[in-house]
Amino acid sequence: MTLLTDWENGWVLQPGAKGLDMPGYAVAQDESPGIDGYAVRQVRAQGKDISLPIAFFSDDSREAYLARRRGFIRSLNPKRGLGTLTVTQINGEARTIGVLYASGMEGDESLDATGRRWCINSITFNAPSPYWLGAEVEETWKTGSTGTFLPLLPLTVGDSQVLGAVEVDNDGDDDAFPVWTIEGPATSVTLTNNTTGQTLILTRTITSSDTIVIDTRQRQQTALLNGTTNLWPNLSDASELWALETGINDLNLSVAGSTTATRVRMSYQLRYLAA
Repeated sequence: MTLLTDWENGWVLQPGAKGLDMPGYAVAQDESPGIDGYAVRQVRAQGKDISLPIAFFSDDSREAYLARRRGFIRSLNPKRGLGTLTVTQINGEARTIGVLYASGMEGDESLDATGRRWCINSITFNAPSPYWLGAEVEETWKTGSTGTFLPLLPLTVGDSQVLGAVEVDNDGDDDAFPVWTIEGPATSVTLTNNTTGQTLILTRTITSSDTIVIDTRQRQQTALLNGTTNLWPNLSDASELWALETGINDLNLSVAGSTTATRVRMSYQLRYLAA
């Protein structure tokens, strides 16, 4: 982890950050002959650039200054994969976004940009996903002795083992994609979002020692048994790896063949348009 304001190591974030808020949007348009204007076919948030001005300095020597700067540069190597940029507000709330170094540390020896033991660089990071992520939210339900789905958190539930009505509030700025974990026993799982009209159905008999994980996150979608066995063929043809819309989502959870040992856990991260 590299702090972007670190007096001890010799670099401090300066005023003038750019790109911390809304991304740009690509709008797919359809035009028709003889009709003014256009119809909007699709709106898609785009990746964005984030620019952070950082001052580097050393009170010791030029050698110490260069060592600090070189150490910082080493931490930015984009060939190591996505890094995580975290912005923490005064109240302690933190939001993160995946980034890659793009430019800014090439070196500028202009008199107004650098000295023997200091320099100021505006570092640009590419963010392939436009969304800032909040802390992970986790909610768990189990089957009670009467066959009723009971929440391990205070949520609204139904009165049947077969049909559990759950209300989930997505307080983010955009859709949130859950990761579902089902601990057996069970013979089939049906997860329905009544708000969006989408359903996910997976049929597979599992024991109390088995765990199914269904990851609906974009570009990470998987369905695995015990972390290894691919369950994609066990999903129904009509299944959709649905998201939680912003606001209240009315869900139905159905687990056939469940017992008091059965657990259904949903985890997700809220997605925000601004840091």
